[in-house]
Amino acid sequence: MSTDPAAPTALTAPEDGVDGADRVDPAELAELGERLQRAYGTLWLHRLKGDPYAALLCDVDEDPGPLKERVRAAGPLWRSGPGPWVTADPAVGAALLAHPGTGHEPLLPGEPARPSTAPLPVPDLGPLCARLLDAAGAEFDLVADVAEPLAAGALARACAVPEDEHGRFAEALADCGTALDAVVCPQRLATARRTGPALDVLRSLLGAAPGAPDPAAVVAGARTGADLVARTVLGARLPLPAGRAAATVDRALDTGPPVRIAPLVAHADIELAGARIAAGERLAVLLDDGPEPPVLRATAPLRRAMAESLLAALADRYTGLSPTAPAVRRPRAPLTRGPARVPLRATAAPGARRTGER
Repeated sequence: MSTDPAAPTALTAPEDGVDGADRVDPAELAELGERLQRAYGTLWLHRLKGDPYAALLCDVDEDPGPLKERVRAAGPLWRSGPGPWVTADPAVGAALLAHPGTGHEPLLPGEPARPSTAPLPVPDLGPLCARLLDAAGAEFDLVADVAEPLAAGALARACAVPEDEHGRFAEALADCGTALDAVVCPQRLATARRTGPALDVLRSLLGAAPGAPDPAAVVAGARTGADLVARTVLGARLPLPAGRAAATVDRALDTGPPVRIAPLVAHADIELAGARIAAGERLAVLLDDGPEPPVLRATAPLRRAMAESLLAALADRYTGLSPTAPAVRRPRAPLTRGPARVPLRATAAPGARRTGER
């Protein structure tokens, strides 16, 4: 674990109410809570001192554009108050991402040095989308009722998780849902406590599935897959003309990368853009486009299929979607910046039938 005060902090001890919870040391929990609070407070302290990267990580600005411009104006590669070397310069960022002396910061404890990148198979997601929309009804939360269960169900099928374990798989994914953002932004204690037990469940389920990727790729795919589904639906106009699903997903992808920051670690001394970076130091590349981080590559085709399949299912039954309340973005999520709640009301297409209706 990094000694940087703003580095992520995770707990792998069991949570209260699960097997082994009696082994949780209250002093350890208190110490973890203090570390998380202190790390998040450190970000705010540097934000108040004018550090634009710290302000990005505090994640309270609805439009991060001005902060990114301040990061860029600070120089091609500079040391931030929270610790990491930071760049928003496209050329310097590309050089760091391709440099043999850098590597991506691990997403989860015990993550392999080279995460799975072989594309997962893409199952037929039409029936799953139809069942989720049937269950959601005319008024639903796009994230909680559709996007997140769609991502969990799609990944369970792609990873060959037994059907009777799909519920446990989805719960474990949900409890690991903040892992991507926790790499750069300390999370709340209750959230951090759930990650360790959930990771154990994922390792067990994926370890029994031949050819399944490592948990980090699955966790990252679930979070960014649900985000892409939500962004695609919010950017779609129903009724959707035939053959426009792929173009609508393309438009959602063009609005921004699935992750906005690439956290790196220097594995060797590096000299670049006038900076001397020592082995072991952390770096942050602010992303606009370009290749996805390795942890996202295994699920890229599946994430796209989620969004296209749901658009097709929506187009089959609805002529429009309208918000019933303002959308709410996830807190402490500077890397993914995805929605937490999107309440919608659907207008049914004439003659539209639910799955199973005659």
